[in-house]
Amino acid sequence: MKFLLDFLFRVLQLFTEPYFLVFLAVIIIALLKRKNKCKNLRIGIFVSVVALIIFIGNGFLGKLTSAYLQKNYLHTPEMKAATVQNPIIVVLGGGVVDIDHTEKLHTMSYSRMVTAYQLYHEYQKKNQPCTILISGKGRGHISEAELFREDFKKMGVPNSDIIKEDKSMNTYQNAKFSSEILKKMGNTSLYLVTSGFHMKRSVALFKTFGLKPIPQASDFIDTEITVFPNSYNAAFTFVMLKEVVGIWQVQLYNSLGVNK
Repeated sequence: MKFLLDFLFRVLQLFTEPYFLVFLAVIIIALLKRKNKCKNLRIGIFVSVVALIIFIGNGFLGKLTSAYLQKNYLHTPEMKAATVQNPIIVVLGGGVVDIDHTEKLHTMSYSRMVTAYQLYHEYQKKNQPCTILISGKGRGHISEAELFREDFKKMGVPNSDIIKEDKSMNTYQNAKFSSEILKKMGNTSLYLVTSGFHMKRSVALFKTFGLKPIPQASDFIDTEITVFPNSYNAAFTFVMLKEVVGIWQVQLYNSLGVNK
């Protein structure tokens, strides 16, 4: 059942991709025209797709989606370090790029690294112990967790304060494998660091595994309202719409009890 649902949600995600919608519309219109039928339907499909592309490309849909995903994480409460016991900062990987056979963290990962380090540094200033748990394998030869660890060490974080979770390939596995580590460590206060657009789904998945993370969004994305559609708006709207579909997937799976 889960395999079938996974497949259906993969298909649904395709419909958030503007270029796929254009391709699909062209195919449908071509088939209808070949049969010389449904002229009004062909016109209707064409107009609808053009309107949708404009709606996506001019930034309006992106604005709505950006607020839905990120507004709750714009302002995070001030840390009360004295009341937090055994704090652990879980930072989720943001991807790896491979240029000329050299693997580096994706640019999005660095905002997450900075936010995690700022939290860590606050506890260090008060001489309180704090641990950073880096979650992510990625698709390269070197894991995201290892690349993060190398950079954290360059920033002055000792290896003893770093835990690597380098098996996870997606957000679901980030939450699952991190929870296995965290539950072995006993009672801890958990901060979750990831991008703002990714936070709602991440928090939902960590809660699925019995954790109550304090969200700390590291960066935010948005679109610009423009007269003419542009690729910037389309690209970021696509990214955010995929997250919305992902949130629906988490909610459905949780309701069906297949997300464990």
